Amino acid sequence: MARDQPTLDDDNIAATDADSAEQDHNDTLLRRRSYLKWAGTAAGAAFATSASAAASSGGAVSNDPEVADLGQMSERRLSISEGEDLSAYVANASGGELLVVPEGTYEWNRTLSFSRRNWGIRGDGDVTIMVPGRRGHGTKNDYVLNTSGENVFFANLTFDSSGRPATGFRCIVNRRAEFRNITVASDGPRTWNQSQTNMFNVGAESSSGEVLLDGIVAYNNGNISQYNGGQSRIGIWCSRSGKLTVRNSVISGFPNNGIYTRMPGEMEIDNCVFANNNVSSIRLGGSNEVVTNCTFYLDVSRDDTTHAGGRGNANAGAITADNRGRASNGGYVRDCSFVVQNIPNSTGAIRFLDNNWIQVEDCQFLLDQRDVPGVGWNNHGSVHLRNLVFDTENGSGATVAARGGNYSTVEDVCASSDLSDGAINTSSRGCSFDWDQAHDYPNPSFENRDDGDSGNEDEEPRLGNTIVIDGNGSSERANYQFAVDGEIDHSEYHSEYGTGGEIDGGTVEGFVRGGADGFRFDGEVVALSVEEGPVVRVNGVEIDPDDIGDEEDDSGNEDDGLEHGLEIDGNGSSARTEYEFAVDGDVDHSEELSTYGIGGEIDGGVVEGFVRGGTDGFSFTGELTDLAIDGSAIVRLDGEEIDPDEFGDSEDDENEETEHGLEIDGNGSSARTEYEFAVDGEVDHSEELSTYGIGGDIDGGVVEGFVRGGTDGFSFTGELTDLAIDGSATVRLDGEEIDPDEFGDSEDDGESRLPNVLVIDGEGRSERSNYQFSVDGDVDHSEDFSEYGTGGEIDGGTVEGFVRGGADGFRFSGQLTSLEVEDGPSVRVNGTEVDPESLFE
Repeated sequence: MARDQPTLDDDNIAATDADSAEQDHNDTLLRRRSYLKWAGTAAGAAFATSASAAASSGGAVSNDPEVADLGQMSERRLSISEGEDLSAYVANASGGELLVVPEGTYEWNRTLSFSRRNWGIRGDGDVTIMVPGRRGHGTKNDYVLNTSGENVFFANLTFDSSGRPATGFRCIVNRRAEFRNITVASDGPRTWNQSQTNMFNVGAESSSGEVLLDGIVAYNNGNISQYNGGQSRIGIWCSRSGKLTVRNSVISGFPNNGIYTRMPGEMEIDNCVFANNNVSSIRLGGSNEVVTNCTFYLDVSRDDTTHAGGRGNANAGAITADNRGRASNGGYVRDCSFVVQNIPNSTGAIRFLDNNWIQVEDCQFLLDQRDVPGVGWNNHGSVHLRNLVFDTENGSGATVAARGGNYSTVEDVCASSDLSDGAINTSSRGCSFDWDQAHDYPNPSFENRDDGDSGNEDEEPRLGNTIVIDGNGSSERANYQFAVDGEIDHSEYHSEYGTGGEIDGGTVEGFVRGGADGFRFDGEVVALSVEEGPVVRVNGVEIDPDDIGDEEDDSGNEDDGLEHGLEIDGNGSSARTEYEFAVDGDVDHSEELSTYGIGGEIDGGVVEGFVRGGTDGFSFTGELTDLAIDGSAIVRLDGEEIDPDEFGDSEDDENEETEHGLEIDGNGSSARTEYEFAVDGEVDHSEELSTYGIGGDIDGGVVEGFVRGGTDGFSFTGELTDLAIDGSATVRLDGEEIDPDEFGDSEDDGESRLPNVLVIDGEGRSERSNYQFSVDGDVDHSEDFSEYGTGGEIDGGTVEGFVRGGADGFRFSGQLTSLEVEDGPSVRVNGTEVDPESLFE
């Protein structure tokens, strides 16, 4: 059961700098606890509050909504069979419905994108949804669900997969959205230099709105070296004006930040566990952003998160003070625990990039890695430290506070005598890290610990490597045997319904059926024998048992049955070269022919990928049937340089469609511009061309959306066939500003370009409401602004009609001269809600 949530001090949240936040310091810290455990003094008495305090029995987060308004939804229990495609039911649902999914396992095979009000999905019992194994690879926008609208509720759902998808959800609402008890059970992708879809892209457009994520569990177990130039997977992304709240959640193993925001709105992160997220677990950048009661682990020996040594870009941290986009400077970190024990590269548990100041108070740090300081700097700024403990359990000699920035406040900071103070003077020695105040990882319960529990007694030994023999649900028994040249022990965390195997020194023998046997070990795997069936993973990466132990078979292509070698060589260039090729036989990656390459993605006999300076190498049988190169890379076949134009269908190359870019730029304006356009090819969102935009809704080749100050960007093939803009936004095609009037059917433009918009919105109601209005110009129906409406009857400049739950939309010129609407619907003129009774006063 989750702990009671802390009450945030309004004055602190409203502060614009640290000095103003300190004015009422004594009052605002009345609720703080002391982590200091002074030897032989009364100062080491009971804590005021605990990081695990105020919990009641039970471990699940409540399903009761706090932000979403379920009173606007009618429950509809789905009659769905085991294994059916749940996404088909969601696609055919309507606004005003809360879909209740019975216990079972279902599929989600569609990519859904729509705008809908007052709707949601709730699992009744254990509901598991299986996602295709490569969903979200190669793009930032392959969301399982991409929804906009208002009042959205998701609860009690588990998303799983047989592969490593980038399962993602995009939900941009006006004021209310809530995700509760959502688990992403499958590991995320480990693809080099390739875009990956974020897990959550959420936000409320209104400054009075809120998106709540409560009980989110995601052990992404990615390769944290695969930052991929910022295109890899983020846990939670938000750039909107409303509040973002995340609590009672576990977010780990993401290569591009756990929580990353560029938002002017509030952010509250409470009672969470974060582990091994590259760059940071939380980017903190505003005076209205607060992190409380959280535990941060930098220790890759605790899970299947991997790294690539000298390859890639890894600098994992817990809190990164980084002001980006529309956020103000500042931020607060309170009542948190930081555990640094085994991380490949980090410049600080808390570190500064671009933020003027943050406050860190009532926190404790365990620094067991010499090269990682408690507070580090990649840029300048100011930090305020109060009531902190810095300790080590292995005499690491790590630095408490590195040099490089300004320590404006240092009060009641205690450090172990086995640590170096660095740039500050600590107040005292003789304090210790209190495991009772830190959440466990993995699988925190968010419950009280028993008194005297050190937090370490039940943990697995810190052996640095993992091996898993996974039966993959098979009913067949498969025996295995392997040996390592170091220590080995069972791993409960990495095992599932397995028998465990028998350990004799460095040798293990056992078997699996459908379950998995997991082990931790030091050293190297020197021998491995597995009967056909199970999958074997070492440090989270699937391996071929035949590659272990027999050096004579490790010589490249000669013994793998693949007779040809293909190399795509970036030749040391920083420019990106994309490639695609096909063979009529078998194909596999070749480590022998690769140098710092990403390997490419193999789908049957077709391979796609790209290189910069490195080389991607492959071995294959049969013939090379097609080859396309976009860039300057050199291609070698069996060691000889070849001309890519000599392969494939030259006619297809000539007809290959050019990709275009379209931008709708709000130019920083607070006014709303609505847009709609159509293409005769394919279209997708473009993160590269977007800035604080909402993306728009894509339906085939037609896109509808709106911008305010930001930019919505899209990439498409074919031609731009239609374009309608209602507002002052600038439109650019392939980087050049264009006139929207030059596109589309000019005969239809007279009606569609009527400058004003009136919408009567029933907002999901079941009652009928009549309306009548008049204008002194022209008026016409607007399909763009109608949803399940009746349309109304137009007679000259007068319109009469009714709505129930839908919306009737109209375009008109001139002025609105009369308006009567029965109680119930909302009325919007040019996007602004109006009161019909006071409109003509």
